Amino acid sequence: MRPPLLMRFPALRASGGSTPVIPPHRRPAYPELADDFAFLDRELAPAFSEYDGQARRDQNSYRRQQVLILLGSALITGLGGLQAVLPSHQWPAILLTIIGVALAASTRYARESETLDRYMAARAKAERLRALYFHYLSRTGPYAGRDRDLALSRAVLAIRADKEPE
Repeated sequence: MRPPLLMRFPALRASGGSTPVIPPHRRPAYPELADDFAFLDRELAPAFSEYDGQARRDQNSYRRQQVLILLGSALITGLGGLQAVLPSHQWPAILLTIIGVALAASTRYARESETLDRYMAARAKAERLRALYFHYLSRTGPYAGRDRDLALSRAVLAIRADKEPE
């Protein structure tokens, strides 16, 4: 368990695992929803797990990139101060140049990799699927009638295709 200060600090390697919308150990409290849970596990849970895991991986990657940029910037600042204190030595300037070029390259990579955009897109899909999960369980709107299973399947396909469910 991480200390609270480091809970949101990026991991070196993100697991990308997803947690179910309603964990299996909580489901026995709602026996009348057992069939709904089984259908949701077949139709919606795989898509939710895919997008939630992707969002978690991309979020961790984005955070890792930002921490690298912050640490690199602090290191460059420190080396610049050291170069000002030791003007006759060349090594701080050489190190400053090398780290500066590496930091510029990593910053460009971070921008071009579009990790934040991928994270936001995957998170939006995962949250839309989570909302569908509860909408289906509530048996309201398009999920109130006999065709509720078909309506959910279509909605999941629409979200996968970046469209608004009908």
